[in-house]
Amino acid sequence: MPPSRVLDGGSSPLAFFAMELRRLREQEGWTQERLAEEIAYSTALVGMVETAKRNPSRDFAERCDRILNTGGALMRIWPLLSQAAYPSWFRPWVEIEREAATLKSWEPLVFPGLLQTPDYARALLKGRRGMAEERAEELVEGRIQRQSLFQGARRTLLWAVIDESVLHRRIGGPEVMCEQLAAVLATIENNRYISVQIVPGDVTVTAGLSGAFAIASAEGAADTVYVDCAVEGHVTDHPRDVAEICTRFEELRTEALPPRASIDLMTKVMATWKQT
Repeated sequence: MPPSRVLDGGSSPLAFFAMELRRLREQEGWTQERLAEEIAYSTALVGMVETAKRNPSRDFAERCDRILNTGGALMRIWPLLSQAAYPSWFRPWVEIEREAATLKSWEPLVFPGLLQTPDYARALLKGRRGMAEERAEELVEGRIQRQSLFQGARRTLLWAVIDESVLHRRIGGPEVMCEQLAAVLATIENNRYISVQIVPGDVTVTAGLSGAFAIASAEGAADTVYVDCAVEGHVTDHPRDVAEICTRFEELRTEALPPRASIDLMTKVMATWKQT
């Protein structure tokens, strides 16, 4: 069992969650090993969550609530953790995403966060110099949680346009790339709300060279855009900026392969990764 440490429950949502989990577990008279066995997670993970070293997943929190008969206490805290996992400048966009009926995105370098697998996201984040492992895991969890937009009764429509170079850029190795491409293909096949188109590498198009961006459309509200950059992203609903980004997206989509041809290309590239 990891050694305990004194936590300040007011220091962060994660610390508060950790203190509550430990209190509820000890209230039942259970050890960390017993809780881990009951929820089918490792003792090490339970220990890291209880010492505020690891952000718990939604599934982890739900299982703990159910097994410990908390009446949903941990899941009432969990949304605060989800928000804390995102950089402060990105949180407004997460809220906008949740309310959007339609999202349109352009990615010239990597797969969109809304389509990334945990291993692909982890390889991206851990590749940054100075990124602590605990922080990388928090960001991975937050990124994967954003994908809940495509689950449940209310679903968001996603139009993703991706540069072909993304399919060939080695992130995390051949196995990770195979899994990432397979996941995107499975998502397209199983979710009619998601469309992915690839801009071929031999197409000369300059509209997207300045970087990634996304457009959020909600019923009864003006469109909002998110523009990525090296330091912090930028969220704006200024009509001039929105019009410019929307024009760029339509230009890129015009140059992209049709959905069926894009699927064929991704399938072909996935086969090459399998042979690597």
